[in-house]
Amino acid sequence: MTADLWALVAAMLLAVGQLTLSSVLTLRQLGGVWVAGPRDEAREVTGVSGRFVRAHRNLLEIFPQFVAALFLVHAAQAVGSLSTIGAWLFVIARLVYVPAYAFGPVGVRPVCWLAAQVGIFMIVVDLFV
Repeated sequence: MTADLWALVAAMLLAVGQLTLSSVLTLRQLGGVWVAGPRDEAREVTGVSGRFVRAHRNLLEIFPQFVAALFLVHAAQAVGSLSTIGAWLFVIARLVYVPAYAFGPVGVRPVCWLAAQVGIFMIVVDLFV
């Protein structure tokens, strides 16, 4: 398996970890009755717990782009050093994004988001070089 696909595995594990953390924090803050119920009444997790939940949602928003970029370079048989570096940049940036969102000073989170986006662009550039 190629190094960029190992990065995909790492990103999937990150997503599972974030989902687990978000679920536990939501359960602790909103209670088991609401979590297990029909959720007809909209409620949001707040504070640091809410930041972890939003960080997970943000990963879910950008993750399809990451997977699509990897799919494209593999389908085109264009995997190279840029896609490998880009994939790992994405994973590392998204990993740092979580504590940056929850605890970091203003400005760190957007830098992490931008670094992950640059990683996706690097993957796509391998299609053209």
